[in-house]
Amino acid sequence: MMMSHLKPNPETEMEETAVRIGNMAYEALLEEVYASPKPGLVDLYSTGAHKDMDVSTFEKSAAALKPYFASMALEGLAFSGEPGQLFKQIRRIGISAEKAMYEATEGVNTHKGMIFHMGILGAAAGACISNGKRLTLETLLELEQSMVRETLIKEVESMKEFSSHGEKNLEKYGTLGARGEAIRGYESVRNISLPVLRKRLNEGKDWNRIKLEALFFLMSQVDDSNILARHNPQVLSEIKAMAGEFLKTTGVYVDSSIEVLKRMDGEFIKRNISAGGCADLLAVTIFMEQLIRNYE
Repeated sequence: MMMSHLKPNPETEMEETAVRIGNMAYEALLEEVYASPKPGLVDLYSTGAHKDMDVSTFEKSAAALKPYFASMALEGLAFSGEPGQLFKQIRRIGISAEKAMYEATEGVNTHKGMIFHMGILGAAAGACISNGKRLTLETLLELEQSMVRETLIKEVESMKEFSSHGEKNLEKYGTLGARGEAIRGYESVRNISLPVLRKRLNEGKDWNRIKLEALFFLMSQVDDSNILARHNPQVLSEIKAMAGEFLKTTGVYVDSSIEVLKRMDGEFIKRNISAGGCADLLAVTIFMEQLIRNYE
């Protein structure tokens, strides 16, 4: 009896890869919300400084977004033109993803920033893989820059109507929010949180505490758009200093740190402080690390 030699179906392989990338993005969203306790943010202990969402809201939102993350990765895997055009294509998918998020959460904005970040990075990862490039931090961000930099710089320069936190903060304080991270090639992740995450993973530290440490390094250095939108640059400076002091004097690896963070959470709730921009960057950090570990 002769055995038939079946050739692999490139379309099936491409779709499977897109689903894997989409799953990594989805898992990163969950890993962010499950990191606990995060002062002022939704986690397993409290809803932080948020009255309209909890962990289950985030879980519903992440589940609704998972297929869209895969679709945006698939666009990257199937793309062969100019990278700027790829960005336009995934933005169209992003609009549908946003609608799905609002439907799942009954109108609550849980992950609007994450649709932007995960869409860009998932598509960039797909394009790297389809081009036969080894997926490293450098190749991923080089492709990301080719996709978005020119378009986003033009958008920032021509902005006249301000609706999102990032856009209002641009008008008031000159900060760029999520667009700024993408324009700068995720400099905060590359230089602040990813090195911390990798170092501690290699040391075999507790995963929850690794995530908290990465978050606090971000909070100590990033101009968080959510804090600025709710408050002002003075409060932002105070929170950055507080985060830096916590890392120096307590840190996440001592037994008392969880209780310290819970007390800090109570203070942030009273003052309506939420470092939502840094929480998004924590999810981006986890996603990047997963991508590179799986495909490098």
